[in-house]
Amino acid sequence: MVRVFINWVFLLGFFSISLSQTSFEIGLNSEEDCKVWEANIDNNGSVILVGNIGPYIGLDYDAFVIKVNPDGDYITKRFDLLDTLSVFSTVEILDNGNYFIIGSYSLEENYLQRDNLWIVILDEELNLISERSYQIREPYVGFGTSACSLIDNDGNIVLAAIAGDEDSKEKTIFADFAFYKFNQQGDTLVSKYYSYIWDELPWELRQMPNSDNIMLIERCTYYNNHNELLFIDTDLNILKINNWATIDMDGDVSSDFWCTDTSFLVSGRGSWNMDGYYEYFINVYLMDTSANIHQELVLNKNDTIDYSAWRNSMAYANDSTIYIGGFQNPFGFWLTDPTIVELYVIDKNMNLLGYKELGGDANYEVWGIIATDDDGCLIYGTSYTNDSVPERDVHIWKVLREEINIITKITETNQNIPNFDIYPNPAVNEVNLKLNKNKSWDNLTFSIFTIDGKKVFQKQIQGKGNMLNINISNLSEGIYVYRIFEKNNLITNGKFIKK
Repeated sequence: MVRVFINWVFLLGFFSISLSQTSFEIGLNSEEDCKVWEANIDNNGSVILVGNIGPYIGLDYDAFVIKVNPDGDYITKRFDLLDTLSVFSTVEILDNGNYFIIGSYSLEENYLQRDNLWIVILDEELNLISERSYQIREPYVGFGTSACSLIDNDGNIVLAAIAGDEDSKEKTIFADFAFYKFNQQGDTLVSKYYSYIWDELPWELRQMPNSDNIMLIERCTYYNNHNELLFIDTDLNILKINNWATIDMDGDVSSDFWCTDTSFLVSGRGSWNMDGYYEYFINVYLMDTSANIHQELVLNKNDTIDYSAWRNSMAYANDSTIYIGGFQNPFGFWLTDPTIVELYVIDKNMNLLGYKELGGDANYEVWGIIATDDDGCLIYGTSYTNDSVPERDVHIWKVLREEINIITKITETNQNIPNFDIYPNPAVNEVNLKLNKNKSWDNLTFSIFTIDGKKVFQKQIQGKGNMLNINISNLSEGIYVYRIFEKNNLITNGKFIKK
């Protein structure tokens, strides 16, 4: 097998960056189908993204890496294995700062039969240090692209992948789990395959707090959307499986925050059956490891189709900054209608603290988000503009935390105030909302909605006073609806205009 590694920058790409060099947007127009599956952040704050690039027709893809530095500069590398097709699925950062990338390739140029698991170790300049490959076990014919990995408590890399088998009378669908453990040189320490009657799909691997065990969030029975929590030990033995007894969250599940040793936040695509019509939205749960749901936050706008990011829709920066990412998109394939990228901020208590829209000038899909060292986040996805050629371009946004902040504060004032419930109205930077009573408020829930019903802010508010001050400088111009509840009682509601 001949290997050709190409470092290149997309000559047809565009790049825009603010003067602060912390918030930017990158578009990579490659004239081929290109997407990134996973991302990780290295020891210098650069984001490493892995995926594949090549002609969509024929699925003749090559593995692909993008490195985006904190200032927005970036480099790319394409792995052109001649007479071979390949993809990268996950990336981990080793103790020495190098990049441990896991993918798969096929010598027979069959996208669905990539029968070699591929380990590539790169340095920080994307130079190849070493590589290894491992043949899939019989009777399996190929590895799936969807996979997830982590570095465990011993410093080893654990992988949950898909091993595809031919359909048979015993199996209605052919995807089983293949678990691997590698040392940081890429040698296999343990590998185990588990056969199921139904299809299996890994969503997220999570190291359990104060334990060496690992939790895999996964989906069983692809067409019935049956989510499960699967637990493995250090030898990759399955300890137990807890069924996730809900149909509201049916796909694209992500998690990036443990609330306690046994509870965590999870986000994904939710759906409701509305008399034969499905309403899709972004959903966040507080769950425990027994798969019980304790709290739910629905991020939805009426009459829209809202998807969570296909791969990683949650990114934890700190206890008051947890990003939830997704996009609006109508049903259909290879649509060119302009769509909106959606970014929410919640805290660990599932208060909705802010909302920001991006895109709107092309058809965008979000594949993932990752928190950056400055407590901002990087959103990565694809754009599609040409309905005559089924090929996507990679699109990246870096967003600052302060760009989506809404600050609220209860204050006490004895000054003469206008005879309005909320003022000034219209407003540019802040509005003041009268609470009518000067007392200690402990159970206020304050919410802001766009005029068409999308919730952009919701928070439990405490404090003493008769005035609620709201910083609205980061809201887009438009008309907004506000509501304040004390427990389940409506205290006040109304509208304001952001100029």
